[in-house]
Amino acid sequence: MMKNILLSTIFLMVFAPFAVAQEHHIEVISDGHQFTEGPLWHDNALWFSDIPANTIWRWQPDAAPEVAVRPSSEANGLIVDHDGLLVMAQHDARRIARLNKDGTQTALATEYQGKRLNSPNDLVLGENGVLYFTDPPFAISAEQQELSFSGVFALSPTGDLTLIDDKLHRPNGIILNPQQTTLYVTDAYRWQIFAYDVTAEGVSNKRLFAELDGEYDQGMDGMAVAADGTLYVAGPEGIYVYAPTGELKETISLPNFTANVTLVETDKRVLYVTNQTEVIKITLNHSH
Repeated sequence: MMKNILLSTIFLMVFAPFAVAQEHHIEVISDGHQFTEGPLWHDNALWFSDIPANTIWRWQPDAAPEVAVRPSSEANGLIVDHDGLLVMAQHDARRIARLNKDGTQTALATEYQGKRLNSPNDLVLGENGVLYFTDPPFAISAEQQELSFSGVFALSPTGDLTLIDDKLHRPNGIILNPQQTTLYVTDAYRWQIFAYDVTAEGVSNKRLFAELDGEYDQGMDGMAVAADGTLYVAGPEGIYVYAPTGELKETISLPNFTANVTLVETDKRVLYVTNQTEVIKITLNHSH
C-alpha cells in the first residue's frame, strides 16, 4: 500500500502546472493513505496522522511506515510534550489527549464553559508548558456544535482553559516563533494568517500578518517555522514561504491538498509535507 518513490523529471512534467522549483529535491516517502495530516518530527522519525483511517503512522528513513496508534480517534495535529509523550488533537473524541507510556490516553481538554469543544485541529506547545490549539467545526455537523464560535485556546500546565480568540471564521494551523513571543494562526477559508503577542500575562495584540488574494478551493492550513523566523505555510497551491516581516518570499507549488508541514533543520532545511494521500519530503537547496 505504501512505497517510497523518488520524484523525477517525469513528476515535474506530469504536474507541469504545479511544478516545484528545480532547486528543491522532492521525494514521496509514503503514499496510499486517505488524508494525511499532523506531521511531527520526533525521535528521529516522522509521525503523521491519516484522519479517515483512524491511524497515526511512524516513518523512519529507509523503512516502511509502521502503525504507531490505532485507533487514533481521528487525530489531526500532533505534538510531543515536555515529558516526551505524544499529544493529539482528536476529531472524533473532540478533545486534546495525551498518549501515556502504558498506551492509555488522558483527556487534557474536552469542553469550554460546560460545552463540548468542536473538533480540535492543530496545536503547539510553548516552552512555558502552555498548549495552544485551534478548534474549528470541520469534523462535526451544525447539529453537533455546542459552542457558538470557532476558537483559539490556551491550555495551562494546570489544566485551565483560556479562550484567546473567538472571531476567526475557521482557525486552523497554529505555531509559535522560535523566541516564543509570537503566536501565528491561519484562518483557513479567509486565506489569512494572524499574529499575536505572547507574554507572561497571556496572548494579545492580534494583527493580520499575511493574506492571499482571491478565493481557492483549499484553505490556509498548518505551519512550520525556522530558527530565523521564516514561516512555511501549507496552503491552496503548496507551501508558502514568508519572511518574519510577512513578505511572501516563495511559493513551492504542489498538486493535491497540501494540509500541513513540519521542518527539520540540518545543513539543508527539510520539509515534511502531508499532501492528501501522500507524505512528501522536500529538501531545500537554499536558505530563505
